[in-house]
Amino acid sequence: MNLRSLPILAVLACSPIALSAQAPAVSSQTPASAPALYAENAAPTSFSSSIATDDLAATANSAQSASGSQSAAGSQSAAAPSKGSSLPFSSVGVGVKVGLGGIGFDVATPLVPGRLNLRGGAGFFSYTYNGTVDNEPISATLNLNNAEAMVDLYPFKGSFRLSAGTTVYNQTSLNGTVTVAPGTTLTIGNNSYLSAPAPNQLTGTLSAGFGGKAVPRFTLGWGNMVAKKGHIKFETEFGVEIIGTPTVAWNYGGQACQANSAGTACATGSSYVAINSVPGATANIATQVASLQSDVNSVKVFPIFSLGLSFKIP
Repeated sequence: MNLRSLPILAVLACSPIALSAQAPAVSSQTPASAPALYAENAAPTSFSSSIATDDLAATANSAQSASGSQSAAGSQSAAAPSKGSSLPFSSVGVGVKVGLGGIGFDVATPLVPGRLNLRGGAGFFSYTYNGTVDNEPISATLNLNNAEAMVDLYPFKGSFRLSAGTTVYNQTSLNGTVTVAPGTTLTIGNNSYLSAPAPNQLTGTLSAGFGGKAVPRFTLGWGNMVAKKGHIKFETEFGVEIIGTPTVAWNYGGQACQANSAGTACATGSSYVAINSVPGATANIATQVASLQSDVNSVKVFPIFSLGLSFKIP
């Protein structure tokens, strides 16, 4: 064996030892590789936890969405009454009108929305007449100032209504004055009286009342001032106001005398005195008042007719 073969033999002799020495190294590396295996095994666990987290987040989002929907629904249901058309007194309608009672206004609010309203209003009107009544010169003013409270029923939930109520401030009246120029005659009943010279000439006052301070009224019409839909409405109303029996009063003042047949001077034996002191004058005045009272006794009702425009708030 030469010396050159010694290294080879030494390598061959040591190779089992090297192999056996490497084996523990492999086994010693096994624990080092375990974390890798553990990491690989843990990776699905990490992946599933991510999925669970996403599921939890989705569930939370769904819960929040549901809660938001419930909150929105709750807020919507809570806001529903604020529409002003589902509760009594939830809205107000105001309007203006013109008709036989003059110019006026109305205010309404629902008691049962769409079915029943409470309405109040007032009208103002006056008309002056200058002419003759029973051949006597007269200047008279007719006043139709009043206020009313009404309940409006809508039987078909539309615009047609039936209404009943009371005129609570009835100021319907007629007031006039009679002025007879000096030296002219005035016929009262069947006699003629000559007006005295100024400042004692004949004068008179006329008054008529139509019903008490509160009288019933019944109407029908179209238009709902507080309808559920729309804000601007046209109103029409007509009916009657039951005033009962009117009362008439006619009084005279000043001086006069029994006129002659020509009506130009006092009759023989007559002179200027207070009209109520002229023989027969008081009875003739009473007859004239009774005649007027008979004429107005048939006036039991006053007509109602108006057109209007209203606006609902809100």
